[in-house]
Amino acid sequence: MFSNLTLRLFGILILPLVWLVTADLLQLASPLLLPKLLDVVVRFFQLITEGTLWKDFYSTFLRWVAGYSLGIVAGVLCGLIIGLSTKVRIATEFLVEFFRAMPVTAIFPLFLLVFGIADSSKIAMAFTPTFLLMLVNTSYGVTLSDPGRRRMAQVFGASKFQIFRYVVVFDALPQIFVGLRMALAQSLIVTVVSEMFIGTDYGLGQRVYDSYLTSSIPTLYALLIVLGILGYASNKMIIALETKYVFWTGK
Repeated sequence: MFSNLTLRLFGILILPLVWLVTADLLQLASPLLLPKLLDVVVRFFQLITEGTLWKDFYSTFLRWVAGYSLGIVAGVLCGLIIGLSTKVRIATEFLVEFFRAMPVTAIFPLFLLVFGIADSSKIAMAFTPTFLLMLVNTSYGVTLSDPGRRRMAQVFGASKFQIFRYVVVFDALPQIFVGLRMALAQSLIVTVVSEMFIGTDYGLGQRVYDSYLTSSIPTLYALLIVLGILGYASNKMIIALETKYVFWTGK
């Protein structure tokens, strides 16, 4: 009855419509809690035209991408090693689960002591959840690799490296992409939070915190919309890559 495009548009518009009715038309919420949608939209475009938003966006984006990228590389490599060896997996199980269960925000002071208040501490904050999530999902993906395909490749004369490259890695790819999507959101969250509490000259997290301190509520909501768009667009990019390169998932 309804096309996918229609349903997606409805999903996008439902929140603004509820917001418009609640805050603008019926005025059921205090402006200190929920400002008028029109005021937030105007402030959103003001931030874009003023130019300061781009400096904050660029700074946050660079820190996030740096930590996320480094975490992916390190996490996938370590995950492959752990997944290939039962002994290594057993030996590292406690360490991995110990640090994975620990909230990254709880170790803010440790990052400050080691890296200081420069960008390196914020990059390390984004790196940590990415590394742990990629390590766990990659190792899990390797352990799920089909032993039947590995034996068949061995029968046809494939070397251990060829089996690893063409069978094990490809079997692990769906789970690796699960880790990529999970780490995407977690790394963005801790990057913004680290900017809020560690402090920086430019960054969306710092600007969100400044808006809260000065009670600039329309600015606060406009910045949250920017962060939501950034996270949504990045997640869609990962989904597009997964659809293109891991097209056999679920088939």
